[in-house]
Amino acid sequence: MTIEWKKFDSSVIEKTHGKIHFYRDLYEGNHSKLFSRAKELVDKGEIVDEIIYGTQKSQNVKTPYIIANISKLIPEIPAMLVSRSIGNIQTSISSDEYDVPEDEKADDKNYDHLTTQQEVIRDIESNSHLEFEHWGNIVQQQVDGGLVGVPWLDERGLRIEFKSRDVYYPHEDGLGVDLVFEREINGERYLHVYRERVEDGNLVTRHFLYELNKQDEAKPVEDDEAKKILGMEELETTYENRERPFVVYWPNEKTFMNPLGVSCLKNQEGKQDEINWTLTRNAITFERNGKPRIAVTTEIMQALQDKALERYGDESRIDHRDLEITTFDENGKALEVIQIDVTKIGDIQWVKDIMKLMLMETKTSEKAVDFYLDNRGAGQQSGVAKFYDLLISIMKAEQLQSEYVYFLKQLIESALWLAKENDPNITIEQPEIQLKAMIPISRKELLEENSLAYEKGTQSLEVTVRRNNPTASEEWIQEELYRIEAERWNDDTSSLIRGRQELQNFMDNRDKNGEPIQQSE
Repeated sequence: MTIEWKKFDSSVIEKTHGKIHFYRDLYEGNHSKLFSRAKELVDKGEIVDEIIYGTQKSQNVKTPYIIANISKLIPEIPAMLVSRSIGNIQTSISSDEYDVPEDEKADDKNYDHLTTQQEVIRDIESNSHLEFEHWGNIVQQQVDGGLVGVPWLDERGLRIEFKSRDVYYPHEDGLGVDLVFEREINGERYLHVYRERVEDGNLVTRHFLYELNKQDEAKPVEDDEAKKILGMEELETTYENRERPFVVYWPNEKTFMNPLGVSCLKNQEGKQDEINWTLTRNAITFERNGKPRIAVTTEIMQALQDKALERYGDESRIDHRDLEITTFDENGKALEVIQIDVTKIGDIQWVKDIMKLMLMETKTSEKAVDFYLDNRGAGQQSGVAKFYDLLISIMKAEQLQSEYVYFLKQLIESALWLAKENDPNITIEQPEIQLKAMIPISRKELLEENSLAYEKGTQSLEVTVRRNNPTASEEWIQEELYRIEAERWNDDTSSLIRGRQELQNFMDNRDKNGEPIQQSE
């Protein structure tokens, strides 16, 4: 069951995807546009959001709108942990799988195929700029409540493109999906629909183009004209024996009630508003009462006004220099400085309690936020100590990590399917994605941990080298493995004559009593 596109506007987006633009503003910190109490104070001129309204409107207003954007930390903390843990992407096919006795291909031919497979995966990773995408992908998935990935092959090369969830519209029967984009081409507004649908065991992809009028109503464009406008030779392609779409959708906290996922900021807007309101109200109180004020007697005030009137023609323009020398009253007092005790203003503890509630509901470690607030006395911590401090956030991040790795594997498999259309030697697979530690530890701890695993036989030499050098290139790792293996079998004069080094070689082929060892025939 496909979708008939007759109109496309914000109401269509909200019907399928909810208030994603609201949560984006919440994350970005555009709170003065969202919360009614802030809007009212801005309209009255009591506060100002200078970022939005600029200095022209704020020049007579001294109290800014104070924002403590906890909504920004909630998606960024797991994104920081997960993104730094994604390592290199390797083919899951070993050389042994290519080099089998039944295979008639030469060994070097098999090796070439394996190398080509890895090169294609590397090209996908490079063309997609994956190294720059991980953090943004996870933040966007958390804020919007979902993320879309689609493999693409054109003149820019084979790659994976990531889209926000508001372009994704699945078909009700689960057999297809539409990706919908509002575009402006040659000054005209169009609706570009890319559709993938499984039909008779094959995957059919097709492009549709619609004209959009001022009322956002969609009118179909004829195929020939659509080809010309989109610059495409064909609008439809069939991929035989492909029984699921190339497009992959990654929902956040998917449930039966919310099959497309929900934003991690859902239901946090009220608490965020209260935090901002309390801090801004405190700022207003301090602005009005926090500055020192000088109290003088009536006689002194009158004398100051007289001097101001005489000097400037305006008794309100009192010159502070006239206060430097003055007389005392009958009680020995001339002036008094009055200032409010700012420590008594507001209730910052109330703000902290709301922050804790937000962190609790979103499964975010309070210690992660403490790193931003105050690190006094923290000193150096081991990786184990950091792990337990961030336990809740790490548990959440590990779930996101496993989902994100699966998401990437599915997309790369789809991309390899496209590559196989042009090169039948390509193998369709889900590659291996290496994972690194989420939390930083010292170099010493890293080496000790991996060396111990290798010595105990629970970790191979290759994995040890990779984990000890997480940023090294594949070429460097292979060279390092070669160097290590070569050093294990260093040749000396004795070994060149008698063979590789053994215990008997070191004893010059003599027993413990110094007698020559007889060779058995």
